[in-house]
Amino acid sequence: MIKMGKKKRRKKRGRLKTKNIFFTILVLGLIIWILCTHENKTEVVPANDVNNFSESIPDESYIATESQNITTEPVITTTVTTEPDIKMEYPVLSPNSKILSDEEITSKHAILIDTSNNEIIAYKDYSTRMYPASLTKIMTLIVAVENTENFDETELITSEMIEPMIEQDATRAGFAAGETPTITDLLYGLILPSGADASIALANHISGSESAFVELMNKKCQELGLKDTHFTNCVGLHNPEHYSTVQDMAIILQYAMQNDICRQVLTTYEYFIEPTEYNPEGLTLTSTMFQRMSGDEMEGVTVKGGKTGYTDEAGQCLASFAEINGKEYVMVLANNISRWYVVYDTLSAYSVYVYGGSSYIPPQ
Repeated sequence: MIKMGKKKRRKKRGRLKTKNIFFTILVLGLIIWILCTHENKTEVVPANDVNNFSESIPDESYIATESQNITTEPVITTTVTTEPDIKMEYPVLSPNSKILSDEEITSKHAILIDTSNNEIIAYKDYSTRMYPASLTKIMTLIVAVENTENFDETELITSEMIEPMIEQDATRAGFAAGETPTITDLLYGLILPSGADASIALANHISGSESAFVELMNKKCQELGLKDTHFTNCVGLHNPEHYSTVQDMAIILQYAMQNDICRQVLTTYEYFIEPTEYNPEGLTLTSTMFQRMSGDEMEGVTVKGGKTGYTDEAGQCLASFAEINGKEYVMVLANNISRWYVVYDTLSAYSVYVYGGSSYIPPQ
């Protein structure tokens, strides 16, 4: 009787042991499944939601008019700490590419590109070195944006930044020594009024000095594969070793257009900075390009954005991009004798060689 009882208990224990093992495996499997499911469902915050650039831009900083091509609402963008993975290539000539004469384009250097197929539509001495003047600031903008993590950070404006620019008669945005504008403010001050003070402030904030910042600019040229561009400063002041071509500048502009923050700045007509004790009425920054054109003078053509430039040695320069029949085009002109002729060249070229319209005739 005792032996039989022990035998039965052994069988029962065996069955219990088997059930326990099965139950343990089942529980472990369930735990693993829950963990995997939870991991797969973990929300990934898009980069666009981090350090939103537009949060530092008040809505009232955009002053819209019907006749001007401007951004009326901030574009939601991301802070960029590394350069976008964008491969740039030189535009190509085709049998249809037109050589421009002096009668057609008064600027000494010109290039007009269809960005959809990277084809040159029209050109004039486009690969010869020229002085880019303040077109330089397009590269300054790119490097500043790509090396900024927080656009709400501020930079102290000092007399050391301003006085050399005054001595060299460089265009300034109007920041005063003692002010602490945000990086956002400086970006608009850099491009819209072409502020040399903003350029130097950005360079100091990011690299500690202008010379160190210029090294980043030239490094970016190498990354883009530019063949004939070299910078000696971040402002565009004349230096024999500070040069580019309209072809290279067109590539730089196209690259900037693909960055949301750069594009937003380049397409803005006007930006307002709140009053400070140094600027009691605030600062209204206005695009030098849109001060000379509304952008919609020609039928079928909308000039979206761009940058002007001028030094005695460089002449009048203008880099722009336009939308025509739903496509975007880039044009860079350099070394013109008149700031108005370079605008007329731009409007006429977009109209005649892309839209198929007439040349621009300035109002009398």
